[in-house]
Amino acid sequence: NSYTVRPKSRGSVTLRSSNPAAQPLVDPNFLADPDDLRVSVEGVKLSREIFSQPSLQKHIRTLRFPDETVRTQAEYEGYARQYGRTSYHPVSTCRMGQDDLAVVDPMLRVRGVDGLRICDSSVMPSLIGSNTNAPTIMIGEKAADLIRGNH
Repeated sequence: NSYTVRPKSRGSVTLRSSNPAAQPLVDPNFLADPDDLRVSVEGVKLSREIFSQPSLQKHIRTLRFPDETVRTQAEYEGYARQYGRTSYHPVSTCRMGQDDLAVVDPMLRVRGVDGLRICDSSVMPSLIGSNTNAPTIMIGEKAADLIRGNH
């Protein structure tokens, strides 16, 4: 599979009801941006080309990429939509910033709620180009410093 490292598509997380125990409504909105779909299709095409090289054939038991019946751009796009997936590092659901859509301020405080901070990868304004583990740990460390007053 290929992944879009810096996706432009934006999903949403909204409240289902006023019941705090209710699961939120999550719309990942994958591949909504045409550039994301283009990158995904190109990744599938490149992967198929790489795995079709004769030197790799003896190492491949099953090919999970589309076979030769997928030829047109529309077929590739359909394949990407059906089988594409994320790298499981969702971020930005409570993004930090100065604008009206930002959920937390630069001090990680939830706007309009006293005494509540968010200190995980959801505050990242956008997806980074690598694993989110280390930056998420640093966000937690920064939050601890902010709470202790060591900023």
